[in-house]
Amino acid sequence: MALFKKSKPLNEKELHGIIEKELDAIEEGLMLLKHEFDLGVGKGTPDFLCVDSGGRLVIIEVKLQEDENILFQALKYYNAIDKNRYAIKEMFSDKKINPDEHPRIVLIAERFSDDIRRLGTLVMPDVEFYEYTVLLTDDGKQGICYHSVSVPKIGEIPSKPATIAELRNYITKDSLKPFFDKLIVEIKGLGSGIGEYTTQGYVGFKFKNRQIALLLPHRKSFDIGAIAIDENGRGSEYEGLRIETGNEDYTDVFEKIKRSFKNMGGKLNEEREKQR
Repeated sequence: MALFKKSKPLNEKELHGIIEKELDAIEEGLMLLKHEFDLGVGKGTPDFLCVDSGGRLVIIEVKLQEDENILFQALKYYNAIDKNRYAIKEMFSDKKINPDEHPRIVLIAERFSDDIRRLGTLVMPDVEFYEYTVLLTDDGKQGICYHSVSVPKIGEIPSKPATIAELRNYITKDSLKPFFDKLIVEIKGLGSGIGEYTTQGYVGFKFKNRQIALLLPHRKSFDIGAIAIDENGRGSEYEGLRIETGNEDYTDVFEKIKRSFKNMGGKLNEEREKQR
């Protein structure tokens, strides 16, 4: 009987090699289309682009360890692939791809923080989380096993959220705290009816009971995120930007927050000023 012990990959490249050899350990029938699929200049490279047994595209993003950026990266890739799924079908014409289905997102890491798991419940599409363990047999063969990580249901989320001050003070880089405060004021100041709320991990902003933005603090940075809502009230994509210096250009993300607010019937304060 073989004996197993845990093994730690030296880097993500080694981990990718292990995953690629055993994709069916994630899900039976999962087929690789392209490892590190190039989405074009500036759009990034998903770790694995696959198709499942039902013909649905699957985006797999992998991190060696816990990484708060994994969800934001995957959502960015999702946006590009979802827009081009018919073209992707033509690129892989020998594979059974159903372009009428929106892609799935699968995230793989050694572990996931509670914050990322909770954020995964707030976005569209659904996100699947898998934590991995690499195993080594006594004759030197490597294998990998996964276990699905459950996302918290509403009733499981702690009822006592953090305060804005506590979330602000979670950031240990003091130079970023005034910028964090500034963005709260700017988002709320877009127009009447935008309300703020807090969870244990982030400051969220809602209009007509729909989330349109968030600020997610880390120790030496924080993320500003926009949840795009189209003219029909559907959540279509997520865009996030990591703020590390306070000098980042957040115009694009802020414009998406504005657009979601307007698409839901909100009136921008700047437009009111122009009409006076």
